[in-house]
Amino acid sequence: MKSLALILLAGVLVTQARGQGLLAIGQNVDYTENVPLTFSVKVSGGYDHINYPNIPSGVSNLDSYFIQTGVGLTYADISKVTPWNVSTDLGVLRYLNNPLNGDKLYYNSRVALNFAHSFSKRLKVSDNFYVAYEIEPDFGIGITTGRLAGQYLYGYNNLSVAYAWTERFSTTTGWTIQGIRYEDNRAANAVNDLYTNTFSQQFSYSLSPSTSVNAEYRYATTNYPNPSRNGLASPDYRSHYLLVGVDQAWSQRLTGSLRAGAEFYESDRVNKTAPYVEASLNYKLNRRTNVRWYNELGFDGSSLGQYNSRYAYRTGVVANYQVAEHLSFNAGIHYVHDDYQGNTQITSSNDNEVDLNIGFTLGLWKNVALDANYSYTTIASDVNLNDYSRSRVNVGLNATF
Repeated sequence: MKSLALILLAGVLVTQARGQGLLAIGQNVDYTENVPLTFSVKVSGGYDHINYPNIPSGVSNLDSYFIQTGVGLTYADISKVTPWNVSTDLGVLRYLNNPLNGDKLYYNSRVALNFAHSFSKRLKVSDNFYVAYEIEPDFGIGITTGRLAGQYLYGYNNLSVAYAWTERFSTTTGWTIQGIRYEDNRAANAVNDLYTNTFSQQFSYSLSPSTSVNAEYRYATTNYPNPSRNGLASPDYRSHYLLVGVDQAWSQRLTGSLRAGAEFYESDRVNKTAPYVEASLNYKLNRRTNVRWYNELGFDGSSLGQYNSRYAYRTGVVANYQVAEHLSFNAGIHYVHDDYQGNTQITSSNDNEVDLNIGFTLGLWKNVALDANYSYTTIASDVNLNDYSRSRVNVGLNATF
């Protein structure tokens, strides 16, 4: 069913966009095939339940039905010299009961653009751009709080220049900028606003067509426009990374990537050195059936607040499985362990967060498909007021033209 294939491919392009953060570890955008200009329309509804076992002051639980509508656009031109693709998803979400601050209407809109250009057989420039104005936490990008915290604007751009000096030796120079700003200016949200610039230089050497080793240096700066200080020094910090790694292709279906080394964390609050690790494993049964496992260990700038530092381990598995031409399943599970270092204003704490989601797409007619998804999030913290859980179910129809 060609129409369902276009729906699924649109989902793949959006997944690539949402993977600009954590899911991009060890992976480049995969330009697979040309996609004609395709439009989509979606209508769905569901139920959302949020529970704070120990309700903080000024925070309420949520039990509400919701409806949402959206339109999308997808296009891909896979030329040999300049492949590129673009995808958009513009949607409106309405709760039937007041969820946050009495608001009922929210927006979930995303735009992604990926392109590459080969100036010669040796020189290649690529850029991956993603921007989202949404309300839902995004575990793929890893920078948002796991709790529903109102509308936020997130942006990401990665520019890289790769040059092959010989058949075996190459270098890649990169610049990544990403940031987030919460629309609700309550103190609990405003302190989570941040932006990060990361500059990198990688040296790679191919031991064989399937194995390459590399060394990499990165320098990153993270700034907070609205820091929570209360007499504390600035939370803005800088990180230096010294990494070595390997990229391995065991077959056309199974590939893996590893970067490991040390991160040197420096701020006016604390200076620390700790291990840093990025790792991923990818298995593709075919173009629409794949499994991906990602890992990251290092200092994390999001949700820092008054703490001196946040050292986090993130891992997750995401999978897409096409059972038949008209039926596909998707699933994901993400885990985050946070070690927050305290100070004279706040005690140290540990958080453990789990996010689970599962869904399917069923082709009903020539260009119409049924989507259904369920997600569950739980956060257990040493600080009882931070405990949190959420269950959300969503069912809808998606049509492409």
